[in-house]
Amino acid sequence: MIECLQHKEDITAREIIAVQQPAYTKEAELIGFDGIPALQEKARDIQASLEQFAGYRKDGKLIGVISYEKNMHHLTICRLVVHPDGFRKGIGRALLQFVIEQNEDAEKFEAVTAEKNTPAVSLYTQAGFQKIKTVKAEEDLFLSVFHLYPKRNVKVVHYNEKWANLFEKEKERLKLVFGPEIIAVHHIGSTSIPNMAAKPIIDILVEVRSIEAVNRYDAEMKAIGYTPKGENGIAGRRYFQKGGNKRTHHVHMYEKGDPAIERHLLFRDYLRAHPKTAEEYAILKKRLAARYPDSINQYIQGKDEWIKTAEEHAKRWEEGRNNANGSVVCYNSENDENGGLTL
Repeated sequence: MIECLQHKEDITAREIIAVQQPAYTKEAELIGFDGIPALQEKARDIQASLEQFAGYRKDGKLIGVISYEKNMHHLTICRLVVHPDGFRKGIGRALLQFVIEQNEDAEKFEAVTAEKNTPAVSLYTQAGFQKIKTVKAEEDLFLSVFHLYPKRNVKVVHYNEKWANLFEKEKERLKLVFGPEIIAVHHIGSTSIPNMAAKPIIDILVEVRSIEAVNRYDAEMKAIGYTPKGENGIAGRRYFQKGGNKRTHHVHMYEKGDPAIERHLLFRDYLRAHPKTAEEYAILKKRLAARYPDSINQYIQGKDEWIKTAEEHAKRWEEGRNNANGSVVCYNSENDENGGLTL
């Protein structure tokens, strides 16, 4: 059984040491290097650690331990040890999978092991990790660095009335961060369209006085859970993601007057005004999500032709509306791949 470990407790810290000491002793023999720092650790060192720990117990006895550190959505495996009594029983693989499953929002996992530690190298490789580089740590010690980038699952769900409230709450958080820099905040994307099935990600468009000024707020955005992505492929925009691989919010910021603002709002308003068209789009998205649950790119490509047709309809619709007031607005959609929009 795998459980989270309260490593600050003395008895648990001693259990962890009782697993890792013999495990690292075996590794030292395997790789021909006896200077592994963890061999010198005591229970007090475990208690002082800022890592998160999980353990595998059999008949109540701790025989496997994994620990990690998480910075935003990047997770680093710090130790993965199995007592010699538990070798070749799948315990290390189970612990690694546990951490991956418990951190669905992680965008990157990193692990480092000795190049000569073939069981560990095989474990990470079989789990889908890719070797990124080799680092020389000591005269006779080379370390292999592995990365895993989990794929984002494509999931389209039924419309949720809570999405509007989630937008309002996030709107207030953004206003607290940016203050007078903000001119207006709009709910866009499929979650802004009543009864529309969508990926459950709240898209927010923010009009600001100066797009360059937005750069000064990256630290504040990180503090409320966002990852700054810069322009992210669209000139004149600032883009932020929240939730890592288990995305919850996208924020698109444009300077007042940027034509992208009108483009986003027009497509939203067009679908709001045409429920049958919105339902047609929802059916397409559900079908594509079921067909390509692990490929966001194929999901996007499958929507491309429909979106192009809808764009033309939206243009004509807007031109008809504007005949009454003399203004003309053009529309050119942006999708997930090049714009991060969750339509």
